[in-house]
Parts: sequence; structure tokens; C-alpha cells
Amino acid sequence: MPGASVKSSEPALTIEGEGDRRSLDGVLDLRTLNQARPALQSWRKQRKSHVLDISKLRGLDTPGALFLCELRDRHVELAGVQPEHKALLELIGGLQRNVPARPPVVPRWRELVIRIGKGADDFWRDSVDIITFVGRIVSALGHALAHPSSLRVASISRQISEAGISALPIVGLMAVMISIVIGYQSAAQLRRLGGEEFTINLVAVSVIREMGVLITAIMLAGRSGSAFTAEIGVMKAREEIDALHSMGLQPIDLLVLPRVIGLVIALPLLTFFADMMGLLGGAMISHSLLHVSLPQYLERVRSSVEIKDLFVGLVKAPVFAFFIATVGCMHGLRVRGSAESVGRETTRAVVKAIFLVIVFDALFSVWFETLGL
Repeated sequence: MPGASVKSSEPALTIEGEGDRRSLDGVLDLRTLNQARPALQSWRKQRKSHVLDISKLRGLDTPGALFLCELRDRHVELAGVQPEHKALLELIGGLQRNVPARPPVVPRWRELVIRIGKGADDFWRDSVDIITFVGRIVSALGHALAHPSSLRVASISRQISEAGISALPIVGLMAVMISIVIGYQSAAQLRRLGGEEFTINLVAVSVIREMGVLITAIMLAGRSGSAFTAEIGVMKAREEIDALHSMGLQPIDLLVLPRVIGLVIALPLLTFFADMMGLLGGAMISHSLLHVSLPQYLERVRSSVEIKDLFVGLVKAPVFAFFIATVGCMHGLRVRGSAESVGRETTRAVVKAIFLVIVFDALFSVWFETLGL
């Protein structure tokens, strides 16, 4: 059989020979392998005994050696192996070249059951972790109250400044915008029923009792809660937490407690500020839509809002703040040393904090309704 040229340009490989014996002349590498493979595979299937002479090979790379080893595994005798190629063939031949079996396909219903079970298990573990971490914070707080000199006043004041004073512009803007939206939508709906004058009552009560504290808490969960996780997480990634342990300092006392106390102090003050800004937004929308003057608006607010409504909103704030700070610090201490871990734990902290805020707000609503407040 005349020689078959596999590749005309350099590098080139030629397959020569007839019957059960073939020889390779040229270079067998990644560039000539795609052309050599079909010819040699077809020849191997046509004959029972095969001899492949590779004494004339001038070049051989890893893919080419892998192909020759596959031929040898399929009972093709390699003749004329040169010393410089023998070491490579022995190395490739000693590797585990079996293709891993595909994992069994899981039915969709079973995958759904697995996801539900995993979600339930994660929820249970997270609940236990939060309860445990709350217990550690309460214990540290009790020790700090029993020994006031151990409180880090400078750290607490810094957290109040960063979480409270720095958040005043965005909290005030959000409160005004939310009250304007509530007032506008309420006026549009009540106008159909002829009760447009009750828009002020609706805006004042909803802002004072619910929306002021809820919007402020969600805003701080995304702003301060994520900051707590990122700050402590970066310290954990840099092994600064381990350094604190080696110096005999407790991260709970040094890092967590000032953030919890600072946020517990800041959120009620921010809630009161948001309530006032919400009422200001209500005054703006009432003047624009209802043509109500400011004295008339204040008189209507005074008659529709009771002191218990303000109390209901402010009582929720410390509870929300405690759990926002707790979740943020807990996930910061969960970071495992990479930037990806910091981002993942920050996301989880924000989502979990907002979820807890909404859950506790619903529980407070049921409780206050039971108490008649």
C-alpha cells in the first residue's frame, strides 16, 4: 500500500505499510493527531493482529503518546520505540486513563425532596446557631453591665455615629418618599369612596406604627448589617480574630458587643427621626393633593395618632436592631478566609436580617392586637 500523507505542511506525519503492519514517519503531536487517529483506528478494526512501527517518528508530544498508549491497550504492538520516546510512553502508560463513570441521574421529584430536606436542615442549623450566638451575646452583655468599666465606650460611640448619624440622610429621604407614596395611593383610592379626608389619618398611623420602624430597620439591615459582616469577615480572613484569641481577648467583647449596643441605641433614634420625616412627607402630599394647610394637618395628626402608636413603633426598634447586629456579626465570624466567603456571608446576613425583621414585625402586630394596642 502506498504511503498516505496525513499532513502536507510542517509538521508532517506519513502512514506507510500494508496488511497488519504500519509505520509512522514524521511528527505525531496535537496538530497531526486529528488526521492520524481515523486512519489508524480504521486499520485496527480491519485486522486481528497489528504492529505499528514508530522507529521513524521524529517528534512525539503528550497527546500523541496518549493515543499510542490507547492503541497498545487495544492489542496494537508498538515496534521500534526510540529511547527518547520510551520514557514518555511509560509515564503516560502508568497513569489512570479510565474515563470516570457518569453519576446516576436523579429524578426530578427526588431532587425536589432532597432540596426541601436540605433547606429544612439548613434552617434548623441556622436557627440553632442564632440562638446559641444570642446566648453568648446576652452572657457577654450581662457581664459588661455587671462590670461597666469593661464597656468600650469609644467603640460604642463610633458605632452609633456610623450606624446612626451617618444614616440620617438616607433614612430621612426614604421616610419622606414612602409617606408620599402611601399618601398618593391612599388619596387615589379613598377619593372613589368619598373619604379623601382620611388620607391624613392613614398616612400618620401607618408611618408611626409600622412603616417608619420597618423601613428604617430594613435600611440598616442592608447598610449596617452588611458592614458588620464585611468588617469582621475581613478580619477573620486576615487571621486577626485568631490573633485576638492568642492575646487572650474575646471577639464577642471586643467586636460584637459594641456593634450590638451601638445599633440598639441608634435604631430607636433613627426610627423617631423617620417618623418625623414621614409626617413631613405626609404634610407635603396633603398640601399638594388635599390643599390642607400645615396647622390643619398637625391638628388632624394629633387627633388621629395616640401616644401608644408611637410607643408601638419605638418598642420594635431595639429588638430589630439586636437581631440585625447579631446576624451580621455571626456571619462575619463564619467567614472562612477568602473574598468569595466574605461576599457569600454578607449576602446571607442581609437576607436573613431582613427576613427576621419582617417575621418579628408580624409577631409584634399579632401581639399588640392581642393586647389591644
